[in-house]
Amino acid sequence: MVEKNPNDDFIELVETHQEKSKQIIAICNQKGGVAKTSTCLNLGAALAAQNKRVLLIDFDVQSNLSLLFGCKNERSFYEVHESDIKPTEIIKKVSENLWLLPANSKLSLLARHYLRQKNNGYFLREHIEPLKQYFDYILIDTPPSVKFFTPNALLAADFVIVPTQCEFLSMNGVLQTESIIQALAKSHPLDYRVLVTLYDQRNMASKVIFSKLKNKYQNTLFNTAIEFDPKVQESQIINQPVTHYDANATASKQYTQLAKELLSI
Repeated sequence: MVEKNPNDDFIELVETHQEKSKQIIAICNQKGGVAKTSTCLNLGAALAAQNKRVLLIDFDVQSNLSLLFGCKNERSFYEVHESDIKPTEIIKKVSENLWLLPANSKLSLLARHYLRQKNNGYFLREHIEPLKQYFDYILIDTPPSVKFFTPNALLAADFVIVPTQCEFLSMNGVLQTESIIQALAKSHPLDYRVLVTLYDQRNMASKVIFSKLKNKYQNTLFNTAIEFDPKVQESQIINQPVTHYDANATASKQYTQLAKELLSI
């Protein structure tokens, strides 16, 4: 048996696609547990199903996005920095039209190194630039951290999705993320949309906060909301996006609708 070259996935991509990325999207909220990683995974898969070339970047030391694809202890941007290798050498094809640039726990060492340097917010932007020509969309999964990771993701992006549950602390996370976007606006203006996730129509408090979100954000709120769906958790167990696991699941249909809404923006 001939062993597969680790770079074959990227060689295939280079040979079949030469258009510049239309959108680099950071998925951010300073509150954890709002389905950032699930949104990155499932929106990415839904865009791929629309025949778009999509790269998912795991930019979180917890590596949850990588783990959802069954990728453990894979090379990350830390190795790009430490070993002077190219990002193209660590990209993995995970399904049709969908690629992953993994993370690992060593990313925390990368953050410590760059936080001591000036202009440390441009690390990700500089390393994404050579990749843009190969993808239609690049989605960046971020941790609930203000230092290094979130500023890097925002300065690399030209659009931001801010997921939020319909609960008070998540809304506060949206406000914090907005304040960072506004602080960057003079040098790096960003368009953004708020995305309601894990929505429970049966919960009165959830419905009230959803109504407040609609009133507050109006044109900056996605029309699509992602409801809580146990199928998402089931799909994670077998390392698949919910759109692959059960196309008829509520979350599958909603992430597909979200992808179409994003394409129309």
